[in-house]
Amino acid sequence: MVRQLCRSIALVAVAHAVGVSAAGVDIKALFEPYLSPGTEIAEPTDANFSTVVSPRWSEWEVPHWFGAIKPQTEGDIQEIVRIASAHNIPFMATNGGHGTSLIYGTVKGIDINLGSFDSVKVDLDKNQLTVGAGAKFGNITEPLYNAGKAIPRGNSPCVGVIGATIGGAIGFETGLFGLGIDALDSVRLVTATGDLVTVSNTSHPDLFWAIKGAGANFGIITEATFRMSDQPNSGNAVIGTFIYPPSRVLGVFEELQALDDVLPAELGVQLSISYNRTTNTSLLTVGMKHFGDWATFVPHWDTAERLGPISRDIQNVTLVELFAGLDGPCQSGAYISGGTTGLGRTNPQMYQAVFEEMTAFYEAYPGFAGETLFQRYANNNTLKTPLSTAVYPWRDTKTFWLHENIYTDPALDEPTEKLLLSLREKLQSTSGFEEPHIYLNYAYGDEGPAAWWSEANLPKLRELKATWDPNNLFGHSTPIV
Repeated sequence: MVRQLCRSIALVAVAHAVGVSAAGVDIKALFEPYLSPGTEIAEPTDANFSTVVSPRWSEWEVPHWFGAIKPQTEGDIQEIVRIASAHNIPFMATNGGHGTSLIYGTVKGIDINLGSFDSVKVDLDKNQLTVGAGAKFGNITEPLYNAGKAIPRGNSPCVGVIGATIGGAIGFETGLFGLGIDALDSVRLVTATGDLVTVSNTSHPDLFWAIKGAGANFGIITEATFRMSDQPNSGNAVIGTFIYPPSRVLGVFEELQALDDVLPAELGVQLSISYNRTTNTSLLTVGMKHFGDWATFVPHWDTAERLGPISRDIQNVTLVELFAGLDGPCQSGAYISGGTTGLGRTNPQMYQAVFEEMTAFYEAYPGFAGETLFQRYANNNTLKTPLSTAVYPWRDTKTFWLHENIYTDPALDEPTEKLLLSLREKLQSTSGFEEPHIYLNYAYGDEGPAAWWSEANLPKLRELKATWDPNNLFGHSTPIV
């Protein structure tokens, strides 16, 4: 029943965005004469389809592609948009394939694979990083490190830079630099008319406001330019990983609560609830990423030891090594769904209840390999940027809760959905927020525009949508209308 209700909501939301399926259209005959040499076009029955279509991280609620195009130039993208629009052919531009949402399963159309646009350019004179639409975070790590620079970024190396950024972009360095959108200087955007425009604070500033949090709804970004900062601690960091048994987790949650208002900017913390099926025990893993010198890390290590871990691992690493090791979300081949809510305070008793509910689920469903994570990043620098600069509304979020259902048996679809919704309801009730604070990149898909962008931002956002994309060509996975 829960799954049917959520699916009904998703179907209503997407009906305006996707349009009529154009299955049966000869896409090669339609598009190929107008695209540059080297552009690849394939249909599902073609032998090369798997190399032309963008990869998918999850087998859960996958889009239904009746064709894929891998363009080589910005002009190709312009032509694809114009032709598809003229023939009422739905499409979606993709890159890393990490987006998961209930609504993805309702999407039918052409995949525009942006993988060829993977350029990365560091301009030290202008203090800017420019990346193409196909660049992933793993592509920017070494160029930034070698230049002694940084931008606010997501963690996983295989996630697309631009896709993550236009949803906000959070990560272990958020405490130091704020959100990814806060360092965004400009984008090059193919609009619904097929025009290519530069969008920034001085060129279409209202559209730039919308791009920073809802960018997928307004066109296809081919390139983005970021303002760089000096990299922290000369490009070095300390990683601390501590694992706690069930008897110790409440104490860990209480310590996290003590950091609600005093988390240092240079410390990123992630708590993960998982299960060891060899020992049949739930575990709490605390991962620290410290972007300061060794002496300032030692007090955090002392605190972690006082809380009674059963194992620990401490490493001094370069930033290249740190980010290369965050490749967990790069694995594929399973059914993976995710959900979130933002938290403004830590409630240790509720976190303990989440731990216990997860334990019961692990024990009831041996095929479940998912995790629940609490991502705690200082938000002092995030709050320094005025709300008025971007449609992204949830700068007061202190902890990003991310739940990941991971399994290989589709029979777990319904029970895992019930688990996610139950945990989300519990955590929302003690979050400290009346409005749900849904980080768009982690959204389950049933929350709706007010939870993604706030009720206050919707009138302006919808007005811009009507101006720039009146036929709803873009934004299938998180529609504004």
